[in-house]
Amino acid sequence: MHIAKGEKNESGNNLVKRIRQGDEQAFEKLFCEYYYDLCSFAYQFTSCNERAKDLVQDVFLKIWNRRKEWKVHRSVKAYLLKAVRNSAINNINKRGHRSDVRETFSREILQHIKPPVDREFDKRDELVDQIWESVLTMSKRRRRVFILYHRHGLSYNEISEVLDISRKTVENHMGLALKDIRAQIG
Repeated sequence: MHIAKGEKNESGNNLVKRIRQGDEQAFEKLFCEYYYDLCSFAYQFTSCNERAKDLVQDVFLKIWNRRKEWKVHRSVKAYLLKAVRNSAINNINKRGHRSDVRETFSREILQHIKPPVDREFDKRDELVDQIWESVLTMSKRRRRVFILYHRHGLSYNEISEVLDISRKTVENHMGLALKDIRAQIG
């Protein structure tokens, strides 16, 4: 069943309202719905599964502890992704390991980012593999923009908010990402 973006956002806003009132079931639903995607996103910053999970859990803990003041101005997913990004950057700065953060994904991580397709080995599978291989060669920011749009389904405005860059920069990165993909696939 496909849920329209507005319906999902409305559902998210309803969850926020219920969580602000102390509804533990709403909080659990929010956690279960976004945990995997947030861990995947956090891994881009940490290059460590355990540290990524810790960051995501810390974000959820902060939300619960400050639930009465919690406000979401756009989508819940964009809010959570930005919170994870900020937490990851703060963690990197605290640890002094900014230079240790890897610039590229491993092939294993991209396997779960790929959109699901029939597992028959046909030209479509080959094309999808080529696209994701070209994503590996993109700069860190361009790769994040591409993944936030294609994997997480965020709008350009939401990506702008999550990554703290202008919408025009998001547009430029998406345009260049598509150009890179076309050039590599031929």
